[in-house]
Amino acid sequence: MRKLLLLTAVLLTVTAVILSAGCVQFHQDTDTTPTPTPEQVLPTASPTSTTTPVATATPKPAQTQMPSHKIDGSGSMETWQIWLDTGVSRVSAKNYGSGNFIVWLSKGGKHQDMLFNELGAYEGETAFEVEEAGYYTFDVIASGTWTLTVNGPYNVNVSSFNDYRSNGIMFITGANTMTSSPFTLEKGVAVFNGYYLGSDRITATLYANGISAGTIDSDTGAAKTQKVYPVTIAGSYTLNVNTAGEWGFEVTQPLPRNPEPFTSISGTGDEVTPYYAVTGDQMLTMSNAGEGPATVVFYQPDGSIAGSVVIPAGVTDYNYLLKNPNGGKTTVCLVAVTADGAWSVSGTHY
Repeated sequence: MRKLLLLTAVLLTVTAVILSAGCVQFHQDTDTTPTPTPEQVLPTASPTSTTTPVATATPKPAQTQMPSHKIDGSGSMETWQIWLDTGVSRVSAKNYGSGNFIVWLSKGGKHQDMLFNELGAYEGETAFEVEEAGYYTFDVIASGTWTLTVNGPYNVNVSSFNDYRSNGIMFITGANTMTSSPFTLEKGVAVFNGYYLGSDRITATLYANGISAGTIDSDTGAAKTQKVYPVTIAGSYTLNVNTAGEWGFEVTQPLPRNPEPFTSISGTGDEVTPYYAVTGDQMLTMSNAGEGPATVVFYQPDGSIAGSVVIPAGVTDYNYLLKNPNGGKTTVCLVAVTADGAWSVSGTHY
C-alpha cells in the first residue's frame, strides 16, 4: 500500500513538471485552427478624365477713369491719387492767387508733364496724353486757392485739340544779382517772358555754354518783358542777372502742332502767337494804334526768320509783302509782335 502511494506521488510530480515546461498546451474551448491573414484591399481607381482642371485666380476688377475729377486746393501741395486711363484727357484750371501757378502731372513721385506755368490769376485748359494707365497726382505750386477739373479719356491724338503746348517749359526765379542754374534749349524758337519787382535797373544776359548769346531784358523799375530768341545751337544755357530785387523768367519753346491757316491776328502789347500755316507769298495789311513803332517777326520752327516788318505808330492799312522762303509751298511760322498798343495783321495770298 505504501508503494502504491509513493508511485502515485511520483507520477503527479512528473506531470506537473511537463506542464510547466510548456511541452503541451491545452486551452479549454479554444479553436486551434490557424486564423488566415486578411487580404489587403486596394481602392479602385477612378476612370481617367480627358480634361485636366486648372486652378485660376479670380481676376481683379479693372480700374476705370471717372468721367470727371474735380480737385480743389490751396497753396503748394501734391493732390491725392486718381486713376487715369490711357488716352488723351483734358484738364481745366482756375488759379485765384497772385503768385506763380505751376502744375505738374506726376506718377510715383516723378514729374511726367508740365500742364500749366502761369503768373497771377488764371483760367484755362490744356490736354495731356497718358501712355500707361495708373494712379497719378498733380503737383501744384501756388500761393492761393485753385481748382483742377480732369475730363476724359478721349481716343484721339493730343494735337487734335489744337493744344498750344511747349517743350522744355522752365520757370527761373531769383533775387538780386545772380547766375541761374543751367537749363537746356533745343534748336528752334525760345520765348522769354520776364517780370521784375524791384525799382533799380535790371539786365539779364543769356549765355550759351559760357559765351554771351544776347540780352534778354534791360529795364529800369518794375516791368514785364517778352523776348523771342532764335536758338541756332542746342545746348546748355544760363541767365546772368544784374539787379536788386526779385525777378523771374518763364522760358518756353513752342511746338508747331496742328497749325491753322494764317488769316488774321490782333492783340495789344507784346505777344507771341501759336504756329500758323502760311501758303505762298502774303500781302499783309496791318495797323498800329500805339505811340511807338510795332515790330512783327515771322519765325520758322528752326528759329530762322521768314520775314519781318516795322509798323509805324498810329497807322492803319499799312501794307507789306511777305515773301515765302519756300516759294509757293506752305511754311509754318509763329508771329512775334512787340508793341505798346493795339495792333492787327491780316494776310491775303498774293
